[in-house]
Amino acid sequence: MIPVTVQETKPDYLYDLDERPPFYYALLYGLQWAFIMFPAIIMAATLSVSAFSPGHLDGVRFLQLSLLTSGIFTIIQTLWGHRYPLLEGPSTALILSFILLAPLGLPVIQGGMILGALLLIIAVLSKQLERLSRLFTPNVIGVILILIALGLLGPLIRFMTGADHQHPQGEGAIFLISLVLTLFIATTSYRLPGIWKTVSILIGMIAGSILFLFMGRLELRTLASASWFTFSPRWMATTPGFSWSALVSFACAYLAVMVNSLGSLQGIAAITDQQRLAKSIPRGIFVNGLGGIFCGLLGVVGTVSYSMSPGVILVNRVASRFTVTYCGVILALAAFIPKLAALLSLVPAPVVGAALCVALGGQVGVGISAVASQRLTFRDYFVVGIPLLIGSMVGFLPQNLFDALPGSLQVFMANSLIAGIALVLFLEHVLLRKGEEKAKTEYGRETT
Repeated sequence: MIPVTVQETKPDYLYDLDERPPFYYALLYGLQWAFIMFPAIIMAATLSVSAFSPGHLDGVRFLQLSLLTSGIFTIIQTLWGHRYPLLEGPSTALILSFILLAPLGLPVIQGGMILGALLLIIAVLSKQLERLSRLFTPNVIGVILILIALGLLGPLIRFMTGADHQHPQGEGAIFLISLVLTLFIATTSYRLPGIWKTVSILIGMIAGSILFLFMGRLELRTLASASWFTFSPRWMATTPGFSWSALVSFACAYLAVMVNSLGSLQGIAAITDQQRLAKSIPRGIFVNGLGGIFCGLLGVVGTVSYSMSPGVILVNRVASRFTVTYCGVILALAAFIPKLAALLSLVPAPVVGAALCVALGGQVGVGISAVASQRLTFRDYFVVGIPLLIGSMVGFLPQNLFDALPGSLQVFMANSLIAGIALVLFLEHVLLRKGEEKAKTEYGRETT
């Protein structure tokens, strides 16, 4: 996401950006990164699969492919892409589009993701990144980050209440347990020292799963029946289709991916190497586009560069990008071990919901800090507040409310991400646009 603090001088590291630690050290650091990544991949897979009717998507297969794509593109990015120690994993913005378009079917989602990723690649190759980045003022960045989090409130409510076919309204006791787990994860993240702080979500998910095991609400049959190793020649579940609504939705989502990648790259460059940043930005975003095409073909969520790396690096004092490469290898290999994927997929939905609540809460905080990084004026309250309200409102409106509207309007009014991003861009740059000189003075260097 958007970096909150930037250090003036680069710290001293045990292993610097381009240094290769000994194999056994690199493997140990890679395992550490993998444990940090597991919760994010579990949450992404659980959210995406739950958007479809039960049995429509194979949860274990989806998790395996998510591990594979995250691993492959972590390797590509650290070795040939942006060449920074950044993890690659499922994008929250793309998850939201995945969920919103689930009623249209997986083929439409695949086609939309492929075309959205292709547009991102075209933006890089045509050297339009700089022009596009000017649209992302602090207001726009903040709204996008907060809007993505609020757009996931629907599935978050279902997860935290334990709503399913047996309990369509959820259970109050399950919600209370999920709420306690949320507070537990947030507290451990704040209180634990050193490297333990970075794996607080993993600790919370393990503790929550053990609790549900003692409650007799952990389904172990899938784990028992899963094989130890497999290699399936059938990668594509369905053939990609086309829909204008999917194209527009994923085009907006990939704008958010671009914002995310820019923030992540700027954050990691601030504590490692600023000189390669100019070349790393287009290379990294180009690989994000390639990842979207590959993930679209497989029918899973596209990847993005995560922003958690600076905190981990400052704690363990290892900035080598090759340790993250080892993490990518571990994730990719884990994809061929169904027993591991089945074990990871055992995490109960309320536990995933608690972890997700903490992660999205942090994202809302980052969005607020992005908006507050400038000197706020009266017009900013409307530019930020109206898109957040309307975008969130659209997510809770009945799906058939806009059936009478023309198809082009349905695309904008039936998708919370599209509605919110379109509104904030319209208000910021057209309807309530600042004078050019005034905008330069107030935004200055904060504008990406």
